[in-house]
Amino acid sequence: MPGLLLHFGASMMCAHPPGLVTVPTPVQQRVLVGANPVLTSADTFLVAGCSFPAASAGAPPCTGVDWLQTSTRVFVGGLPVLLQPAPTGTAPAMGMGTPSPNPPLVLAVQPRVQGM
Repeated sequence: MPGLLLHFGASMMCAHPPGLVTVPTPVQQRVLVGANPVLTSADTFLVAGCSFPAASAGAPPCTGVDWLQTSTRVFVGGLPVLLQPAPTGTAPAMGMGTPSPNPPLVLAVQPRVQGM
């Protein structure tokens, strides 16, 4: 399924606003879209500020994101790049740490480079 390449400067939130999803440091620094490194399957996504409602009842809030939508044809350093599919597609990723994982919200991503 085609989608836009996810990059280091993309703006993301967990499914429970205002949880901000960040990538501390991209694994690869050589392949860029615009001025930002392309994210690969080896990158780590962390969540800060998750407001999961059941957290007060003892359920853990989102702590990270496991990205599921990777490219099958575009690789950087032997690793598949991460894709942001169309909103009507399958969930690109799932939040970790909650009893029922929810996909994160990608608010801004580069609009030019697509992968498959």
